[in-house]
Amino acid sequence: MSLKSTFKGFLGETVINVAMWLKLEKDVYHRLNGITLPRANGGSTQIDHIIVSVYGIFVIETKNYKGWIYGSENQKQWTQAFPNGSKFKFQNPLRQNYLHIKTLADLLGLELSYFHSMIAFIGECELKTRDELPEHVLTGGMV
Repeated sequence: MSLKSTFKGFLGETVINVAMWLKLEKDVYHRLNGITLPRANGGSTQIDHIIVSVYGIFVIETKNYKGWIYGSENQKQWTQAFPNGSKFKFQNPLRQNYLHIKTLADLLGLELSYFHSMIAFIGECELKTRDELPEHVLTGGMV
């Protein structure tokens, strides 16, 4: 991972973190950021944001991307494309966040029904396959 992409990821996560701090009632929503958890088969997984509330546990994957985003719910990889014709593949964030939720549920001994997945795209991107994606894949209004 390049320094530039690491910085963009950090910046995106910081934007969401500040928005949550400003907008969410602190006595109702408890925020955790940048949580690394061990996986059952070895290795680890890093969760951008977790919000614990009486409404459930919200697990948020943040993507700070530009360009056009193509993908469907069941694809392994999605594509980021630019007007100049360049394209880049990246892991389907829905699948990525499912792994986060499954890991967290297993560690806490909770059923998956307590968890809510959210994918927050920030930056100047446009989801070109909006009709093929669940409502919890957002490009705005996340908080």
